Amino acid sequence: MKTNIRFLVMIAVSLLTVLGMSAQEPFFLHKEGVKLTYADKDKKGKINSYTETTATKVTGDADNCTVTYSMMVMDNKKNPVLKQPMTQTFEVKNGTVTYDPKSLVGQIMEGMQVTVTGTPFQLPSNVKVGDTFGDYKGEWQVSTDNGATFTSLGVKAVAEETLDVNGTSIDCVVIENTTVSKVIGIKQTTIQKIWYGHGIGPVKTNMYNKKGKLMTSQELVSIEGL
Repeated sequence: MKTNIRFLVMIAVSLLTVLGMSAQEPFFLHKEGVKLTYADKDKKGKINSYTETTATKVTGDADNCTVTYSMMVMDNKKNPVLKQPMTQTFEVKNGTVTYDPKSLVGQIMEGMQVTVTGTPFQLPSNVKVGDTFGDYKGEWQVSTDNGATFTSLGVKAVAEETLDVNGTSIDCVVIENTTVSKVIGIKQTTIQKIWYGHGIGPVKTNMYNKKGKLMTSQELVSIEGL
């Protein structure tokens, strides 16, 4: 139970910050058939697991479309750890992305009653360094005594960097925030930095403790079908 909820919070923080809007290339994957593989690493850079995200169905254009994703979590040898991929659907209307986080949560916590609330973060495609955004939060209540909450504060664009993924250069904007989470009664404050690429979404995510020491990271290591 504890492992599942902690995993849920890590996915949720990333997913709630994927949202964007653009008439051309928003900050999320929206091309059918493209598969992104991420490596999940510990503070020493050791790979603990992999996550594959595939855009399985896209209808409409970038500004008004529906995108269905398939997500598979694997161990460090790329063996699936789920019985079947999880799915998630994003709807883009007039450049604004929305989705129902409960559909993903329900798959992770299968067989349990889950209550979901949250305020999604929206990232415009023309973001520039120095831009600031409002706070956002999410809450997952699995039972009376078990659940997870997080609040991200001080969200801002702090840099622009170009990252290389197997020879592919991706121009990114770096979004930073402080996240206060509570999982099964344990409170934790972390600093999160996410490198977003147009048409990709998160390319790299670093989580630091409140003293600024790296705790975990997730990096895009493979792009197929782009």
